Amino acid sequence: MQELDLESVNLTNPTDADFTWRYNGTPYTILAKETKQFAKPVAYHLAKHLSTQMVTSELMKTATKKDMENPNAAIHVKAAQLTTYDTPERRIALYKILGDENRVPEVVRRYPFKGFIGEMSLYQDFVEKSKPKAEV
Repeated sequence: MQELDLESVNLTNPTDADFTWRYNGTPYTILAKETKQFAKPVAYHLAKHLSTQMVTSELMKTATKKDMENPNAAIHVKAAQLTTYDTPERRIALYKILGDENRVPEVVRRYPFKGFIGEMSLYQDFVEKSKPKAEV
């Protein structure tokens, strides 16, 4: 029997839009800019889907009408990569959602991403810049 994971995890919706996603058929909502606690399995599931939404919507801001009309445009390839691979963009989004660099790889391990593409240093630099400065 699988051990129940009762640990709770804080999730923040850093976007300007409310986010709703289902886990085992039950809808969960995190309002824009809201931080809320969830059981770990629910939190990681929601974080994965919110991160996907964040990285694809950020990419779509750069799309032109011509890009959207052409299914072979590079932007569509990039969007497919962002949703199926572990990327620096996804890890940055997960860090914004979870606020904990140790939880980011936990989420990545729970989902069947097809491998890592991109430059990991982009994510590592983001985390270092985001951490509060140590007081002197």
